[in-house]
Amino acid sequence: MEASELLERARSRASDPENPLEILSAAIALCRDLSGEAGGDVDALLDLAVCRAREAGASWTAIGERFGYVRRSPRRRFTPAFAHRHLVNRRMKRDAACSFCRRPPGPRVHMVHGEGGRICDRCVALAGDIVAGLARRGR
Repeated sequence: MEASELLERARSRASDPENPLEILSAAIALCRDLSGEAGGDVDALLDLAVCRAREAGASWTAIGERFGYVRRSPRRRFTPAFAHRHLVNRRMKRDAACSFCRRPPGPRVHMVHGEGGRICDRCVALAGDIVAGLARRGR
């Protein structure tokens, strides 16, 4: 589902569909409901809702209050260049991590790269132990 469609769903859930801050609150609640289903669309929905709230004149402080931020600046999170860079970095880290345990790559983490993903040295050792155990039981 696209971010604009999700924003319309959030608008229909909002207590005041004309108030961009209420729509933002509904979008945040919708993102919590869709946390596993929508994937990257959740981030796009929040970015779009924040952009619409800013276009309507909402302050960064008011936007931050909707997210529950006390000291962290929502401006930094939702500035387009930062948000794009943040999402790209998060996706790169996720894609480079072990497909089984999500262990991130590092200087002491050896990865086996395959066509469909990656597996770290610990998961390879664990898989070897599992296969050895199955072989012992099978004899």
